[in-house]
Amino acid sequence: MPRGRATQAPRRANGPPSSRAPKVASIDLKDVPVRQANEMIREFGAAGEDVELVNPDARHHLGVGLTDAITVRIRGSAGYFCGGLTDRARFVVDNNVGWGVGDNIYRGSVVVRGNAGAIPGVAIRGAEIVIHGNMGSRAGQVMKAGTLCCAGNANFMAGYMMYGGRIIILGDSGENVGEDMSSGDIYVAGDVVSVGSDAIRTDIANAELDDIMAFLDRYELKAKRGDFKKIANAGKKLRYATSERQVRSIPFYTFSGECEYWSPKVQEDIWIKSQIGRYRIRGYGGARALPHLSDIAFRRDLSHAGADPDVVSKVEMRTLIGGKHGAQPLDLSMPVMIAPMSYGALSRSTKQAIGLASSLSGIAENTGEGGMSDAQRDAADQLIFQCLGGRLGWNIHDMKRANGLEIYISQGAKPGFGGQLMAKKVTKELAEIRGIPAGIDLRSPSRHPDILGADDLVIKVEEFREATGYRLPVSIKLGAGRIHDDIKIAMKDSFDFVELDGMQGSTGAGGAEVMEYVGIPTIAAIVGALDGLAEIDCAGQIQIILMGGIRDGVDAVKALCLGADAIAFGTSTIIAGGCIACMQCHVGQCVTGIATQDPEHEKRYNVSVESKNIHRFLEAMRWQIAAITHALGHDNVTGLSRDDLVALTPEAAAITRLPYEPGYGQRDRRLAADVGLR
Repeated sequence: MPRGRATQAPRRANGPPSSRAPKVASIDLKDVPVRQANEMIREFGAAGEDVELVNPDARHHLGVGLTDAITVRIRGSAGYFCGGLTDRARFVVDNNVGWGVGDNIYRGSVVVRGNAGAIPGVAIRGAEIVIHGNMGSRAGQVMKAGTLCCAGNANFMAGYMMYGGRIIILGDSGENVGEDMSSGDIYVAGDVVSVGSDAIRTDIANAELDDIMAFLDRYELKAKRGDFKKIANAGKKLRYATSERQVRSIPFYTFSGECEYWSPKVQEDIWIKSQIGRYRIRGYGGARALPHLSDIAFRRDLSHAGADPDVVSKVEMRTLIGGKHGAQPLDLSMPVMIAPMSYGALSRSTKQAIGLASSLSGIAENTGEGGMSDAQRDAADQLIFQCLGGRLGWNIHDMKRANGLEIYISQGAKPGFGGQLMAKKVTKELAEIRGIPAGIDLRSPSRHPDILGADDLVIKVEEFREATGYRLPVSIKLGAGRIHDDIKIAMKDSFDFVELDGMQGSTGAGGAEVMEYVGIPTIAAIVGALDGLAEIDCAGQIQIILMGGIRDGVDAVKALCLGADAIAFGTSTIIAGGCIACMQCHVGQCVTGIATQDPEHEKRYNVSVESKNIHRFLEAMRWQIAAITHALGHDNVTGLSRDDLVALTPEAAAITRLPYEPGYGQRDRRLAADVGLR
């Protein structure tokens, strides 16, 4: 153990320091690595002792993950995410800080005696952050509540996409202050250089000024009461000008259209656009015929597959995911997970049912991008907590009760785009969890405020690990686009595994043209990812969970043969749990109670019944995977390989480089019939 130079008496074996110990413990970062220092800070915090950090030398992640009400004094400058992902603690930095000071703090405070880099106060949810000098661009981006105060000047786009809280700037505002803000208030005592999109200057009430002056007095800052100007949301872009029309329910197999040029689907699409005057937003997934797993067959004759009633016991399917860097891996009873689907896109009851089914089948669930509810945490034995660019529902407490953490970059149905949730689904309860105003058409940012490239991303990954004591695997979700390059970044940035989503995946709401034309097919995604890893001599060094239109155990085994370490079911799961594919996911009027936040509709969803239905589906998938794997001559799913496959179409052969053998098609259809049901 490195020498820490902590200025306190030794601890007793079982308990806090003796009564003679000083009240402030000192940690010298010249001798103590950041990881160990953060563990010590949390230990001191649990004992109620304040801490000072000497020789910080602008190191990143200082104090992250602290949830005790102590004071941490940093005797120098700090790097990225100082005091981030904390609750109740007080931080004082003697000099300057880097990016993202106070990232996602709940309560507590950070006082910076010098300047702050970009995105100070990003995603804060109630904390107070005070910067005595100047602050960088996009201050308070996606903040939800609390106060960010700058005694100097701000750079461009302060308050960018903020959802609530207030920003106080005693100097000049910088360009485009309040750009795309949804709620909250910005007060500027200096010059307002320019106001951003959907922001407006407005009057200040005396009570607001009283509160501002009291805040400044508390932090010993000075400003003239009469100098303040207020910027608030103009209210022009909170909702689309025209709502998506609810049309007759068209099942997906009809919605996808016939082959004729002017199909009913095309005609309806044109008519709806003529009524709403913009691109369409809908749920589900793309409807175009694209190369997929059904264009691949098994090389071996599997007519005997499933003949052995005890086949499950003869194939090893247990799969550990995410232990590459020493975290506690996810322990899957088979190479199957639940794909990320949010509470918001889906109802609370649906997420609870999926969580229960995942526990019954011994696999992992994923919160999706909307935060963690108590219902899904209680239901799922293994739960991955997902973080997206808007930091909706993201907080240190739910991070600590998760089994894995995931950074969402994009999804297969809309790679490069942020999430969308229509106003009817943004209820008061959901808005409180996500930290946003209720009743708005929520358009999440398409990128993370603090991730502009691979170097930023690796620092973010380390912040998550520091905050949770390196216990949890950290994964990345990639919508298949430039996957050949993206997978190299994931490898370089030390992720534990990748969730890779092809364009046949579904979504709760997205642009129709994006779903149909932007992504790349699922089979192209896995091939491109493996090619990218091979180019940097890293084949097999990072686990890949493939998702995107995987329907059954036949598809699952094909995906494993192509090189995936596990697969994830999304749409199949909700169909097993009662979805009738009526194409109304985005509207919020789902008649089955699945894709809705309407209490009356949700009453129709029987959690107990549907969780058992989903569980039975998952167990049928277990049997299918075992039956096919065994028939292919393997006693372990890790034995599956490309040698077990052929391509049925020229397109699939070109994408996968598998042998083109169209004659295998009839045999593959027989296989689907043989193992289609247990």
